[in-house]
Amino acid sequence: MEELEIKPEVDTGAVSDEWFSFKKLWKYTGPGWLMSIAYLDPGNLESGLQTGAVAGCNLLWLLLWAHVIGLVFQLLSARLGTITGKHLAQLIRLSYSNRWAATLWAFAQLAIIGADILEILGTAVALHILLDLPLWVGVILTATDTVTFMLIQRYGIRKLEAFFMVLIALMSVCFCFELIQSSPDVGSIIKGVLIPNVPKNSEFQAVAMLGAIVMPHNMFLHSALVMSRDLGKNPSVRKLKEANFYFSIETTLALALSFFVNVAIVVVFAQVYYKPEESYNLIDIPALSDADEALSKTFGSAAKYLWGAGLLAAGQSSTMTGALAGQYVTEGFFGSIFKKDWQRVALTRSVAIVPGMLVATLAVNHFDIMGELLNVLQSICLPTVLIPIIKLSTTPRIMPAEFRPSLLRRIIYWLLVLIVVIFDILLIVKHATTMESTIVIGVAGTAYLLFLIFLIIKPLDVSLSTEDGWMTLPQHDKETQ
Repeated sequence: MEELEIKPEVDTGAVSDEWFSFKKLWKYTGPGWLMSIAYLDPGNLESGLQTGAVAGCNLLWLLLWAHVIGLVFQLLSARLGTITGKHLAQLIRLSYSNRWAATLWAFAQLAIIGADILEILGTAVALHILLDLPLWVGVILTATDTVTFMLIQRYGIRKLEAFFMVLIALMSVCFCFELIQSSPDVGSIIKGVLIPNVPKNSEFQAVAMLGAIVMPHNMFLHSALVMSRDLGKNPSVRKLKEANFYFSIETTLALALSFFVNVAIVVVFAQVYYKPEESYNLIDIPALSDADEALSKTFGSAAKYLWGAGLLAAGQSSTMTGALAGQYVTEGFFGSIFKKDWQRVALTRSVAIVPGMLVATLAVNHFDIMGELLNVLQSICLPTVLIPIIKLSTTPRIMPAEFRPSLLRRIIYWLLVLIVVIFDILLIVKHATTMESTIVIGVAGTAYLLFLIFLIIKPLDVSLSTEDGWMTLPQHDKETQ
């Protein structure tokens, strides 16, 4: 099967003798910031809005640990791409049977579609706020992102990274300005970050937050983006360690900014909506479409337009990075099936955006319920990506000894997966309120858990890894450029 080749575009040079170099960091900077856009997409904005409304600042600790979980697995994904020279979707296809690979692709594609729906809706709401366009018109206009993405992509990865970093800066300025304008209680923010607490009737938002922050398709994206850096034809162990070091720094910085922006969103809407004596049900909970008027009444008309500008930047950037992730997922699992770039972008994008637009158009007046359900969907799909990442990262035939995690780290990784699964189980149990729903949820939940167990215990088929020598790694420090 012919592989989709990701051409290294940024020359990182020889290994630096310095412990740290800003010049080197700049050469490696880009993939982590592109990846971090998924942590600031409309799904996260809606999750933050609803978390602030339902729980105030009480779930900020969970927001922090969701980012920590995201950071851990983003770094593992990036390491897989850096060390093996193949991204996550390709590695899964090479290491699992066709049936298992197709099942894992289906989960990944389902997650991409779910993310796309929220990104489309977020852009539509932003256009409604800024230009007073009907929501259905905004949904249709979002399809033009594919054309915009194709035009920007032709100018190279550095231009693409610069474009998205400008959008991240715009989001950060808009949302942090609103945080300052809201004059929050700093003590309650610090308490919310440090002290674990899940208020009554906020369990659904807790699981939704985890799904909104740590998104499955983002793991595929990051593992491919790091391959845009040219490490040389046969990089040595030292060179690969240098790449991992600088990729880790830029990823940590990107997700730290994402955390602070998400905190700003939660805190602002806690100021607007949160009343400890009141509780929301799933139908009455506020959504993206309600935020502009509430902000305008509370902080003035300028807050409404700042929210709209930030939401538009979030929707546009995340829709285009979703297109990029869709390319890597589809061609990673099925090989290089498109002859021309426009075919790749248009067709892989259609797989996600067509069902996304249909759902978004038909349910355009039900943002409140749909947003939270789609974020929960992300959380349910998440273990099907995290489990292969751990197994690929700890398999000797795939990951050399120098880069395999220690036993302690492996235990931590599996505990983090267990936490995600426990959150999903708690949510499922909470919604088994009638005999009929208990039976349906029980059957579906049991099937899901059995699938995860089989996914954990099933050994990888690494026999294919020797066909093209993709794990050949020089065990010396001399650079071979």
